[in-house]
Amino acid sequence: MKQRRMDYHLHTTHSMDGRQSVEALCRSMAEMGVEEICLTEHIEPGHPDKSLDIPPVWPVYLDEIRQMRKKYPQLVIRAGVEIGDNPLLRDQIKAELDKLPLDFRLLSLHLVNGVDPYEKELYFAGKTRDQAYREYAEAKAESILAWTDFDSIAHIGYAAKFSAFTGPEQALVYADAPDVFDAILRHIIRLGKCLEVNTSGFASTGDTFAHSTIIRRYIELGGENFTFGSDSHDVTRNYDGIERAKEMVRALGGKYQASFEKRKMTLWRI
Repeated sequence: MKQRRMDYHLHTTHSMDGRQSVEALCRSMAEMGVEEICLTEHIEPGHPDKSLDIPPVWPVYLDEIRQMRKKYPQLVIRAGVEIGDNPLLRDQIKAELDKLPLDFRLLSLHLVNGVDPYEKELYFAGKTRDQAYREYAEAKAESILAWTDFDSIAHIGYAAKFSAFTGPEQALVYADAPDVFDAILRHIIRLGKCLEVNTSGFASTGDTFAHSTIIRRYIELGGENFTFGSDSHDVTRNYDGIERAKEMVRALGGKYQASFEKRKMTLWRI
């Protein structure tokens, strides 16, 4: 089983907060010798910030990917989506996704009881660290346990990225909600899905999302399959931290990195 240089969490100007074109992304990845990428453009139905509830124009998005596949034949380019789950609109989200011919579904959650932790002052106001992180973990579990048709779980620990707590208290770790994380991880394993290792956490917490303690527990429970993503929104962060994260997961006993084509998973050595 071979290794492979891949990045499976990427955003372009087809996402409302993307700051790189698809061509700039593909050019930079090809120049770095990356072998496969997956664009995971945002959908955020019902987000209270209406500027974020703007999905890609799917025919344009898919057509541009087809064009880039011809221009960069050395680079495998997959079409994906980062699903911004919303319990109030979940049935609608699932129905819309079923219409799209995508390679990969990355299940995400940015709203915790209707509030995005990105709005730090709003989300963390009046909460202890334990309260803020427990609320996030329980919302994340509710989201994940309500889904079966996904491929990987995005950035467990998202709330810590914008935390009001700093230093050693910033990272959201397994010990913050072990019962909740066990429920999440057992669900992923039972369905044969993947856990994302999101390298954007290195800059904010010094660890990945999910945190290495959660990754360790996933492996202890029998989890084997991972996707790795930089969560890059601009050309300066493409593939950032991926090799570092792979080394960490290998050291913890992780086995496989997954790629997807038309929702079919292929495993590679980490």
